Amino acid sequence: MPSANAQPSAQDSVLKISLAVNEAYCLKTACSCIADLSAREYDQLVEVLLTKYNIDLQLTYYIEEYEMVDSLRTKAFDGVICKPWLAFMLVPEYKIDYKRVADLLDPSNNQWLTGHFIVKIESEIKSMEEITGKSLAMGQPDSYEKYHLPMAMLKEGKITPKETIYKASCLETLNMLHENEVEVAVISDYSLTASCAVDFITPNEFRSIGVTAQMPLCSVILDMAKVSEADALRLQKALLEISGDSAPAGLLSRGFVAPASWIPVPYVTAETK
Repeated sequence: MPSANAQPSAQDSVLKISLAVNEAYCLKTACSCIADLSAREYDQLVEVLLTKYNIDLQLTYYIEEYEMVDSLRTKAFDGVICKPWLAFMLVPEYKIDYKRVADLLDPSNNQWLTGHFIVKIESEIKSMEEITGKSLAMGQPDSYEKYHLPMAMLKEGKITPKETIYKASCLETLNMLHENEVEVAVISDYSLTASCAVDFITPNEFRSIGVTAQMPLCSVILDMAKVSEADALRLQKALLEISGDSAPAGLLSRGFVAPASWIPVPYVTAETK
């Protein structure tokens, strides 16, 4: 939140802000196999920000999350548009003063992201408690909704899988479940409709037995060591003003909303294999 009496900077000079971009619905960061589903484009947004608000938004797109995260470690950008955990997980080690200035809605105007514990439709497993003694595939520590939140749920419920396998993507965990290599998998809620998984798996093959708490799906995040609070407020004000009914069509949604409250669970680690 802005400091008391903080005001956006004036629009009489060009404000240059460089952002890395990796998000599920962006055409330039999604795999080609789902380009028709993930067709969000930022070109019109960039044009409106420059012509109407004198903000020069310079975007660099990353298809692979890990490549974007590597660039964030070098502090090469003023900020990022991504799942917020991908940025905030770097804060403890790299001391980056990240702040969310806006959340970006998905094509259904949803602000939130959850992780789902899923089983095959014919599975006898009906509840989270029944995961005890079963094999589980889930995400790695760079994922919040597929690793940290699920780990917190398992700990709170005193649920102990027989075996836990950690994979980098929903596609890998879904494939393990599909091929009966595990009995339960954890995936991001959008993975059956807006990821490579849609090529070989349909949602009606699975059912959810547990859902994590919510986190913001995608946020505009700034490095406050590089962007002043006044300039951050200027960008925030512009993004919110051009959203809603006037949002650029390329965003596939009503655009941006004020950042929702989000308090991550404590950071946890585990051996991966």
